[in-house]
Amino acid sequence: MPEVLLTVGDQEWGGWKSYRINLGMQQLAGRFDLQLTERWAGQAQRREIPEGAPCSLRYDGELLITGYIDQVRPTYNAQEHSVSVSGRDKTGDLVDCSAPSTQWIGRGLADVARELCAPFGITVIDQAGANAPFKSLKPNDGETVFEMLDQAARIRGVLLMSDGRGNLIIGRAGQNRAHDSLVLGENIQQGSGNRDLTEVFRHYTLKGQAQGDDWLSGEQASGIVARASDSRINRHRPLTLIADGPLDAAAARQRVTWERNVRWGRSQALTYNLPSHRQSNGHIWRINSLTTVNDAYQYLRGAERLITDISYSLDDSGERIELTVMPREAFDVLQQPEPEVTDAWY
Repeated sequence: MPEVLLTVGDQEWGGWKSYRINLGMQQLAGRFDLQLTERWAGQAQRREIPEGAPCSLRYDGELLITGYIDQVRPTYNAQEHSVSVSGRDKTGDLVDCSAPSTQWIGRGLADVARELCAPFGITVIDQAGANAPFKSLKPNDGETVFEMLDQAARIRGVLLMSDGRGNLIIGRAGQNRAHDSLVLGENIQQGSGNRDLTEVFRHYTLKGQAQGDDWLSGEQASGIVARASDSRINRHRPLTLIADGPLDAAAARQRVTWERNVRWGRSQALTYNLPSHRQSNGHIWRINSLTTVNDAYQYLRGAERLITDISYSLDDSGERIELTVMPREAFDVLQQPEPEVTDAWY
């Protein structure tokens, strides 16, 4: 069984009764929940795990999480001593903490992110080249650092993720590729699907209006309509969407196509149990990696899928490695026009 070690200062903790480690593209910070004995066999003195302490978590020697202890819950009686510990990546502080009331003029997303993350000891790595300057960037009162940066990232069409090493990654979906495919009868031990079409439609219509000017009449400006169809839906299911801001015809086509693609992608989530956390080349499975799936039960033959979530767990049923995959378009981010400086966000 792979060894799971929590390092706090110069101390390493093992001896788990149970654990769950969650990494995902839909959460900015990786998280762990561990239940362990306070003493290892033959150890006379118990080890303390202080809440708030810096920590790192390794699975079979691979660094998965670098952050802090959030919660410590000791339980004891005359015969038994145990403790449950929870923690997250450093980027969890960006989710919790408020952004300063600062306005940036002519600064890019990566630059602003570095300035905001520096007090938290978080390094920002821009893998998407997302540093085009904003006219003005300022958080709303009460917004967290993550809420502000996430909104700016959406405008630039990029994603924010953690790399497990205490860094914030600015990137895009599917920037990496797994070495191995997922194949039923080989490395897929168990699978489950959640193919849910309740939010998927055959025909999409987006209605909006363009910004009026001297060259565009009021009637033309108010008549922006774009349509997209999904041939995978075989019955009449129309959906009409209203744009939440002015846009031109090209932007309307992009928006309605994006809506169709993301709804389909999110409707096709699959979860697989694997026999090992390592691929055949020795590398561990990583989120935000593309892989090929061959699974007759899910009607997939050579289908490309994006690994969106990975969980490692140990309980009374034994150890499990679970991967969640979706079509890559589930995590497409539509680049948006920058709001006017007079808008509330700016």
